[in-house]
Amino acid sequence: MKRPERENEVRLNVMVESGGPNQRRRGGSDIEAGTIDPVRRARSISSAEQAAALYAEWAPTYDADVFGELGFTGSARIAELLVGVLPDPTLPVIDLGCGTGAVGRRLSQLGVTIVDGVDLSPEMLAIAASSGAYRRLIVADLHRLDDQSRASYAASVSAGTFTTGHVGPEVVPRLLDLLRPEGLIAWVIATQVWPQFEPVLATSRLAPLHKSVEAIRRDGPPEAVMFVARVTGGSDERS
Repeated sequence: MKRPERENEVRLNVMVESGGPNQRRRGGSDIEAGTIDPVRRARSISSAEQAAALYAEWAPTYDADVFGELGFTGSARIAELLVGVLPDPTLPVIDLGCGTGAVGRRLSQLGVTIVDGVDLSPEMLAIAASSGAYRRLIVADLHRLDDQSRASYAASVSAGTFTTGHVGPEVVPRLLDLLRPEGLIAWVIATQVWPQFEPVLATSRLAPLHKSVEAIRRDGPPEAVMFVARVTGGSDERS
């Protein structure tokens, strides 16, 4: 299927200058191969400033580290689950906390033609832009998304965002507002934070389509919930 024409360069729209207290916090610095586990650091940071520092430095080697050496598989898996329920691959999808674009690349391989991405780190988004998988990329705090995006998407997808040190369940209602009626979510949610997410999702007018606890890295233990659901009420009915 032919991908729709795009601008010569994907726009990186800076919507806010810093993240909220739970926005994809990426912390620390001085990443040295074999001496620091940046994934562990990312999951334990506590400020947007730390987030910016870690990911600005990590962006050039992020894909090789995370998907190569560490063997993370959750991004590809959640993309495949979404495509399994998406009724039309030309419908617009928003990738929440898209990072370097692993989910977008897999969606593109599977025939999805319109994907927008949001992330706190412009350095990570520069890598995502080079993939050609995204229509638009936005530097933004997921707590403070522009209201112009309300009810704009048929689906949202996310991997690596709903985990410790990152985005918490308080943003769920706002993220659901991005979706059209009957929109879909396909989110990877770490088991450590699932108990906080579960009651919010249960009261958010969602009809679950798939839920499984799975490994998200090669030869790893089950450590994340793959959650796919359909919105059953319009955005104006949610608080």
